Amino acid sequence: MSENSQFKVAFTGHRHLKFVDVEQSLIKLLADFPGAMWITGGAYGLDSHAARFALDHSIPLWLVLPFPAKILCAKWPSGDARDLLFRSVKDCTKLSMVSPVFSMASYQRRNEFMVDAADVLAAFFDGSKGGTANCVRYANKVGKKVARFLGS
Repeated sequence: MSENSQFKVAFTGHRHLKFVDVEQSLIKLLADFPGAMWITGGAYGLDSHAARFALDHSIPLWLVLPFPAKILCAKWPSGDARDLLFRSVKDCTKLSMVSPVFSMASYQRRNEFMVDAADVLAAFFDGSKGGTANCVRYANKVGKKVARFLGS
């Protein structure tokens, strides 16, 4: 199957989520969309958990970064999370970058890019304000299917 015709699942979710909180939902998504490419945004939390799961299960991974990984993870609290981001950059099927330099607007532009590229958005979303809410709102605005997890 060519990349253009391959079904794509984009991910959005909160930073506070732990892998154990989302693992069963990731297993369900793998079963529901076998052969799909997973699109993640490189953020700490849900994005890194989905990327790790994809890499560990040989799921094609499209990593869409708002700006270079070195800038993205500069203030992250965990060395393991940084290591996973750089592993994702190295081992992903496809890598895209929204901007070559840091800007707050690049986070939303990254989210819109992922939603536009995907067939469905997997939203690990508790209803709180922030980037995940903005991503879900954009997906709804453009008529993209949203599969909600947590707080549904």
